[in-house]
Parts: sequence; C-alpha cells; structure tokens
Amino acid sequence: MIRDNCDTLPEMDRARREKDTTAPREFSTFIGVDLGGGKGKNTAIARLERRDGQVVVKYVGTRAPDGSPLYDEQLLAYINEFPDALVAIDAPLTTTACVRCRLERCAGLEACADPVIEWFRITGNALVLGEDERANGKPPTTPYTQRACEVVLHRVHGILPRETLGQGMGPLTARAHYLRRALEQRFVLNENLIEVYPKATVHRLFGAERARRYKREVNTWRTRAEILEQLGEQLRFEVWREGCLSNDHSFDAVICAYTGHLWARDGWSIPSDGHDVFARDGWIWVPPEREESAEQESVAAPSQPLE
Repeated sequence: MIRDNCDTLPEMDRARREKDTTAPREFSTFIGVDLGGGKGKNTAIARLERRDGQVVVKYVGTRAPDGSPLYDEQLLAYINEFPDALVAIDAPLTTTACVRCRLERCAGLEACADPVIEWFRITGNALVLGEDERANGKPPTTPYTQRACEVVLHRVHGILPRETLGQGMGPLTARAHYLRRALEQRFVLNENLIEVYPKATVHRLFGAERARRYKREVNTWRTRAEILEQLGEQLRFEVWREGCLSNDHSFDAVICAYTGHLWARDGWSIPSDGHDVFARDGWIWVPPEREESAEQESVAAPSQPLE
C-alpha cells in the first residue's frame, strides 16, 4: 500500500476534504472570490443569496463593505461573517504533488510511486502527446508546476487554465494556500469551499467566443451584459449592476459565486475515472458540458479542444 507522502493538511481535514456527492447541497449563501495578490487591489468578492429559485447579488466589489481594501484580514473577516455559506475561489486551493511531497529523498519522476505522479506519467503524458505525437525531448507535463485537473481541463475540455506554479502564479497560489489554512476551522475543501475558474464557467455556459471576449477586449462591457441578459431571471441584482459590468474582478467574483450555486444545486461530482487522484491533487469545478449526462464523463478518451 502506498503511503500518502504528499499531504500537509491536518488529519481531520484529510479525512473530510475529498467528500463529494451527486445530490444537491443545501446552501442559501454563495460567496465568490476573484483572488488577486495579497498586497494589491485586484481581489473582488461577491455574495449571492438563493431566494425563490433565483440567486440574488447582495454584494459585489473590490473592497470590503467598510471601504477597506481586501487584504487578508479584511477578506477573512468578510467570509467568516457567513459560516453557513459556500465559498468559491478563483485560485489554486491545493499545491502540486512535488511541492506537497514529504519524502526524505526524491526518487525522481520516473520512479516515484505516488499515485498522482503515476497519473502524470501514464494518463497525463498521453493526453498531452496524443497518439501520434512525439515528445522531442521536451517533458509533456511537469507535476511540480501543474496539477492533474489542469491537464484535464486543457487537453480534454479545450479550456486552458493557469498552471498552479506557472509563470507569475507563485504568489497567488501561496496566498490561496494561506487563506485555505486560515479558513479550515469552518470551511473544508469540496464540502463548503471549492476552487473554480470563471473563464471556464463562461466557456461552458456561453461558448468559447464569449469566454475570449468577456475580459481585456474592446467590447467587454457588451459581452458581459449579454451574459447577464442570457441568465435572465436566474440571477438578479440588488446592488449596482454597472459596477459588476465595468470591472473585471467584480464580474469574475459574481461568476465564481454563481458557479458555486450551480455546484450546490446540481450536485456536481469529481469524475469517477481518476477520482482518487483528483481528490488528492485538487479539482477545478466547472459546469458539465451540455451534452453530458448526469454521470461525469471519463477522462480516458480526450475530445478535440474547442477552437
């Protein structure tokens, strides 16, 4: 039996964090966090409340309700005001397998017996290389900068996420890890705390073209307005809607919270094929593809990436 050498979380959290179910989860408050750097002003929060089959935006902004920037203390204080909420964060909530490893001596990627590393060697590399491609000496995957879920999201579903420890991601991942630890007395991964990726949600619900255009493009306001219009009565605003449309981070925070609502309402689950790897290594929750059945699809047979 292979011992878990890649986990630094407390034993209680280890036993609970992988719990997931296909049944609806009972939440009425959803907090979305578009996480930025700890010393910057690019963090935004949104709070949605479920009401009569709808979700209502009760708060959204790049500052706390008292006007202070969303540094760690202010962000944690806001989240802890709602201990019964579902929290959805746009940032890696787990680190990579190699970073988590606590073995005294590294055996190397080719010899490592950790299940996540084995997944990268067999399934992950195959997803990247395909049947007819050759590596040309370049490593197809790097489990010290990537997680398995990022390979799947890109190579199976055609959505390119940021790598956990890719270029410029180190400080953000470190902050996300700190916040998870600071929240762990009340919020447990995949129970009432989930990792999301708003661009992937937009991609799945509204198409690849809108996912490309809803940020950092000329007509971003129009694209975001179209997205909110398409949601119709499913998502209502009791705060200034224009503030959400005009700010990248505020809009993403709303999408994070809305993704959390869908996760709870529809009872999403980690795919059964590779479940133990994804539960250990981390999972980015995105809406199922429209043609999928209730049962999550296998990741063994990758489809063509969307253009």
